[in-house]
Amino acid sequence: MDSKVSTAIVLFKKRKKKNGKYPAKLRLTHNRKQMYYNIDSKNRVYEFTSDEFAKIVASKPRGVYKDIQLEFSLIEEKARKIILMMSDFTFDLFKVHFGITGSNMRNIYHYLDIKIIAYKKNGYGDKAASPMKKALQLFFNREFNLEFKELTVKKLKELELFMKERGVKQTTYYRYITTLKSAFRMAQKDGVIPLDLFPFGRDQYSVPRCITVKRALKISEIEKIYKYEPEPFSNEDEAKDFWILSYLCNGINMTDLYKLKYANINNDFISFIRQKTEHSSGVQKPILIPITDDIQRIIDKRGNPDKSPNNYVFPLLSDDLSFKDKKYKIAWRVRKFNVCMQQVGKKLGIEKHITTYTARHSFATVLKRSGISTEFISESLGHSNVKITESYLDSFENNQKKEVAKFLTSF
Repeated sequence: MDSKVSTAIVLFKKRKKKNGKYPAKLRLTHNRKQMYYNIDSKNRVYEFTSDEFAKIVASKPRGVYKDIQLEFSLIEEKARKIILMMSDFTFDLFKVHFGITGSNMRNIYHYLDIKIIAYKKNGYGDKAASPMKKALQLFFNREFNLEFKELTVKKLKELELFMKERGVKQTTYYRYITTLKSAFRMAQKDGVIPLDLFPFGRDQYSVPRCITVKRALKISEIEKIYKYEPEPFSNEDEAKDFWILSYLCNGINMTDLYKLKYANINNDFISFIRQKTEHSSGVQKPILIPITDDIQRIIDKRGNPDKSPNNYVFPLLSDDLSFKDKKYKIAWRVRKFNVCMQQVGKKLGIEKHITTYTARHSFATVLKRSGISTEFISESLGHSNVKITESYLDSFENNQKKEVAKFLTSF
């Protein structure tokens, strides 16, 4: 950590209150740059006149001014501890640590809030952090402070039962626990809890990963959708085009599909990095999709006529939109498509629940049943390991199992 970070509590005279006083703020100075941070709490507002503040910072304050000076010293001590814990100091990271949950960094809510803020800001990271925090607040009946040491093996088992009673699915709960593990590791990295304070793993607490019922369609059902002819340029027509496009483009999800730019198309291939992994620390390998006649037909039909490299292929997003607005527009379009695909499924006699995500599972499962290796499918989906891919792949169809069973008595 760079030691050239100085702290001081000063009177912020750029902002005069209606009562004639000024707010007191924590000032950090780093590489000749200064930043100011609010030090108010729900129980205390630090506002003073110049004369009052001079009495607080005097060498021998008296009465209430002496008490306030002590409070200032505690605030600075907290700031210095945070600075020392940071391996690489930045003003933004300091603000996250300083402003969320008070002085106790052993509070697991502190690290969950860091995850929540990061996800809300740019969409990267852990979207399970917010529901995990709410679940802990409800289970422990405590809104503001929950120390890591309170999450014992016994309590985690009780939490699991608590969540099941409230209808939380096993796969969802597994993601919650993954978030908790990550929060523990973050706190250990910051040096606020010991390395042996980790209640997860072998001989401690673990949650088995549940393999859910898959959503893949049979190749015969996909053929029905492919050959279905809705009214041209109707909502059904658009939903069908993007469902087929997702299926043919390695099961690409709608977020990645709508974020494609013409710069991603080169030499008859679409190349892109999944948004889900583009900010991960591992090696990022682009997904390559050969552009078939069907893919080209849909791009020509639905794509932006201006094929400049920086233009989005499909005219839904623009660079001036915030992350939140982009997310909303894509989510709205996905909901619309899912309603339309359910209607298409009913018309075609397909009983399965068809969504945009069904296209991704169907892509993987059709390749598996065609004899393609799991490793190839994993690379095509952009998964970090084969185990993730295996959870996508549907089991063999029932008629195949019946045929295999006949061999058992083919004497």
